[in-house]
Amino acid sequence: MPSENQRVSNPATDALFVFADNDDTFIFADDDGKQPTNKDDTGSQAVPNSPPAPVAVWKVLIVDDDVLVHRATILALEDCTFESKPLMFLHAHSAAEAKYLIQTHPDTALILLDVVMETNDAGLQVVQYIRAELHNHQVRIILRTGQPGEAPEASVILNYDINDYRLKTELTRQKLITVVISSLRSYGNILTIEKQNSELTHALDNLKQTQARLIQAEKMSSLGQMVAGVAHEINNPANFIYGNLFHTETYVQALLKLIKTYQEHYPTPVQAIQTTAESIDLPFLMEDLPKLFNSMEAGAERIKHIVDSLRNFSRLDEAEIKPVDIHSGIDSTLLILQHRLQANGNHPEIVVIKEYGQLPLVNCYVGALNQVFMNILSNAIDALEMGTQLLETLRERQATSPPLPSSGVEMLDGTEVEMLGTSQGKSLSTSQCIAGNWEMTSETFSQFSLPTIRIRTEIQDANRVLIRIADNGPGMSESILERIFNPFFTTKPVGSGIGLGLWISYSIVVEQHGGHLTCSSAPGKGTEFVIEIFILSLD
Repeated sequence: MPSENQRVSNPATDALFVFADNDDTFIFADDDGKQPTNKDDTGSQAVPNSPPAPVAVWKVLIVDDDVLVHRATILALEDCTFESKPLMFLHAHSAAEAKYLIQTHPDTALILLDVVMETNDAGLQVVQYIRAELHNHQVRIILRTGQPGEAPEASVILNYDINDYRLKTELTRQKLITVVISSLRSYGNILTIEKQNSELTHALDNLKQTQARLIQAEKMSSLGQMVAGVAHEINNPANFIYGNLFHTETYVQALLKLIKTYQEHYPTPVQAIQTTAESIDLPFLMEDLPKLFNSMEAGAERIKHIVDSLRNFSRLDEAEIKPVDIHSGIDSTLLILQHRLQANGNHPEIVVIKEYGQLPLVNCYVGALNQVFMNILSNAIDALEMGTQLLETLRERQATSPPLPSSGVEMLDGTEVEMLGTSQGKSLSTSQCIAGNWEMTSETFSQFSLPTIRIRTEIQDANRVLIRIADNGPGMSESILERIFNPFFTTKPVGSGIGLGLWISYSIVVEQHGGHLTCSSAPGKGTEFVIEIFILSLD
């Protein structure tokens, strides 16, 4: 073994080793006028706030303004591997270069960082940049200093997020390898933990979504069973009535014919018959009875149509994809919602305008698509009800309150409303009102006077159809619009909804049918949903 301070020649590197003792070596390298360069700057791109991908090599960034330190570090670690993966070295000779490299190589595993470079605290500034600005808490940072007086260890350890603090003179070859391997192991453990956390988070999200789907599916299945049961119970007596109406009408017509024949042959009946005929108003009875039967037949036809529509809507558990009439599904859904479309204390009658195109049968899951129609139409009715209530409240205020101020905030039924009039004394019809996420102007007041839902179907191309469902309600702000398809997001009061309807609808259209579901809206401009599905399944 060479003695202390013996010079050892290396043909490849011409390095100078200075042995600290018989076992460890403190390494220097002579300055050949060249600085180590970064051979591979094509590493992984920065992906903020996401865990690094599993590494193929361990990236080690050497930051020091002394080229000898770079050369010596490489000599000590060039043949080092960990977990069968080699080390790849990146070189920075200033804090500025270090910041650039760590930003372009966010998957760097270890930084061997000098403290004193262009300034006395340049290395510490790099630490702050990495942790505070890049929010990179995975990379391991080892401070190496030859001037401990400039950065006292006790102060640095307490105030900076580093993983080790070493004097350059104490980092012999073996100790340097030990520190590096320990840091790489720590970095690998962090990657493993973050990967597991990411997988657990993803699994939890999937579990929540599956739970939400199961809840919604169970609700819709129960609704379907209830509707099917009601339809069945109505169908039996309805068929009895409908089937016997024809025979009853035949019998009544025969009796009426008999009465007419009797009147022809016995125009002057006995007094008792005349009295009875007058008391029952026989001429009116004979004229009105056929009309009564016509009305009963129309009512029975209506019941039959309702039962058929209920049966069509109740096919929620059909897992088979089949050609169906889209218009039939929409009409069945409207029938279920008919009681909400009628005028009540919350709103006037909601007008439904149907602009049906000539659509072929569409291959789809009929029950699931009916659920989409139900969710979207229900939301449209909710929006129209809220818009009508707000409008009525504003009109009442206009009629009973003093003139509006030029600006101000008032509370209407618990909703903060900002009045943006242009001058003192302006009436409500010429001022703009913004309530929550709703915006009303004099131009949009009229559109709420007749709540309307417009349904339009059309063929987009050879294999796609569009279903547009629009309302003239208060509309939504952009911030709300961006979140409407998120699970559990709702703007309705507590107890009025759990925020799954539109998310389920999006899943049915996009994931189950491979189509598209989009929404366009603006405050005071109403809302339109567009469903795009394929006529023939792509499966």
